[in-house]
Amino acid sequence: MTLDDLDDGSPAATNNTRSQGRHTTSSTTTTTTATTPSSLSSLSSASIDNEAERTHEVKRSPFFDSTIIPPEQIKQYRALADTITTSSTLQEHERFIAVYRSIADDPSLLQQMQPKDFMQAMNSCRDMYRVIPRMRHILTEFEKSRQQHNHHETLLPEMYDILLKAFVKLSDFRSASNIIEEMKRKKGMRFGMSTYHVMLDLCKHERDLGRARRVLKEMRENKVEATSGTYLLLMSICGRSKNPKMAQEYFDEMPLLGLDTDVSHYNALLNAYAHAKDMGGANDVFEMMAEDGIRADQYTYAAMVKALKATDQYGDPAALIKNMKESGTEANVKILSVFGMDPIEIMEDCKANKVEMRVGDFNTLIVRALRSNQFAKVPTIMQEMQTRGLRPDVVTFTAMVDANIKMGKYPEAREVFRAMEQANIQPDVIAYSAMIAGALSHSSVQESIGILKDMIDDGLLPNRHTFNSLLSATVGEMGSDGLAIIRRTMDALGIKPDRRSFNAILSSHALEGDMAKVRETLDDMSRTRVEPDALTYSILISGYLQNGDLRYSMEWYYKMIEGGFKPAPFVMNNLMSALHGSGQGQQVLMLWREMGRLRIRKNQRSYEILFEICDEFGLDDQRAEIEEEFKTFLVHNFE
Repeated sequence: MTLDDLDDGSPAATNNTRSQGRHTTSSTTTTTTATTPSSLSSLSSASIDNEAERTHEVKRSPFFDSTIIPPEQIKQYRALADTITTSSTLQEHERFIAVYRSIADDPSLLQQMQPKDFMQAMNSCRDMYRVIPRMRHILTEFEKSRQQHNHHETLLPEMYDILLKAFVKLSDFRSASNIIEEMKRKKGMRFGMSTYHVMLDLCKHERDLGRARRVLKEMRENKVEATSGTYLLLMSICGRSKNPKMAQEYFDEMPLLGLDTDVSHYNALLNAYAHAKDMGGANDVFEMMAEDGIRADQYTYAAMVKALKATDQYGDPAALIKNMKESGTEANVKILSVFGMDPIEIMEDCKANKVEMRVGDFNTLIVRALRSNQFAKVPTIMQEMQTRGLRPDVVTFTAMVDANIKMGKYPEAREVFRAMEQANIQPDVIAYSAMIAGALSHSSVQESIGILKDMIDDGLLPNRHTFNSLLSATVGEMGSDGLAIIRRTMDALGIKPDRRSFNAILSSHALEGDMAKVRETLDDMSRTRVEPDALTYSILISGYLQNGDLRYSMEWYYKMIEGGFKPAPFVMNNLMSALHGSGQGQQVLMLWREMGRLRIRKNQRSYEILFEICDEFGLDDQRAEIEEEFKTFLVHNFE
């Protein structure tokens, strides 16, 4: 949880619909609730049956057909499902999944299960360890049961939506995008509102407003009605994209479509102005809330403080806190965090004022302590969290892992990471990436590769940055075979290498003296249309020099100059030393002149090489000029 989550407004405040002012609608719009995973989140059979009744399809629905009489085992499974809620313990969820597994493993029972049964199982394992492999297994069983009944047309996007949301929760946005593409390829698959909302959520994380607008266009083309939630997501994306004008357009468009707004929409609009550092716009929204009878909440005040700070109009926080209290709003963790208060002070303030603190609030404090390098305060925050009987979640554990790694305590980070598995909590992409980086810095490449394998086994996709870190760390440590394995893994996961990837591979091959592999890598680089940079050329020049091939080194030097890149001083010194060793004094002098022309900073070693050349080749007419330049160099670099 970070302050960026303020873009969503207050998720709890959904009843204060606007009733007056410039945005009042002339008639009441009745919206039929669609059956989506959000309405199934309670895992209750009754919730789905009631939905069927509301749509006058008591006997048949896409999720459940009550005319089918199930065997006793499935009846017991459904009865148990009715007892499972979002507040159930992990042990209860595990027991429920065990019952599901006993049924799904029996082919005769599997074919009698209905979509609702599979959805309940998927929802029940969403907070468990190895959630992705579990969900994929259940999804495969669902598709198998459909094929047995020749229900190829029964492709319910809601089944995939549950998996999509799991990927988003675990910060694996790339896998979520892959699932969406997979859904698009399935014949007969029609996206519903829930799928489009996940797509918009991905746009929000990527701050991609252009893509979000295309998603909205696709919704309209497919006649999927946008809801107030759709527009809240769109406005949040506008905020992260620092585009308050577009957020205002979406806000003003809502009453024209008969959509109600609540405080969360005003907060999202206010946040858009705050992100854009537009205090005037933020004030206008704040005043509009009063005019429309919308009561400001903690998210509102946090956004206002953010806007004040962004525009350097931030004053005494005590005065604003006083005004908030007079209006009946207590300063909570989010508001006090925006004020810039110390994490421990925030915690003590909330305790003194008896302000409720949830897991997300403690996560905010932990992240805040980490960002300000106050690692030692994290255990104190964790202790208070445990005192209140709150169970850490993946964000909490990830923050603890990160804190230990940054303090140089990798063994402790490893223990925290293992504790996640013991607590039946699935590490997300951020946690795995932190552990891989920690292993590279404080342990070994082999351990980091082991963590990478575990990550992939858990169904999560590493990103390019993770692979680049691995490739860079393996330079000089792993041979060509190890590099090839990493490269093949990238290909298998559809991760395209970039310059940093190729530079690490080139450097490793050059250090090994395998110039044939260097040339193969260059061909690979050309095929993938990755252009070389200054570091690429430097690696090639140094690599060929190290392997005694001065001719190829000079060829790459000229290509580097033609490409508009400037060699580093050490590259020029290495070339001049090699030319000196091969008896090419005039070539050394030429490179010396090139350094001046290209404004490459000369160092002590540069002058030493030139003086050696002058002595060996009798370049007395050049020496006087070089000595004068050297005197100037000494004056400017005198310590």
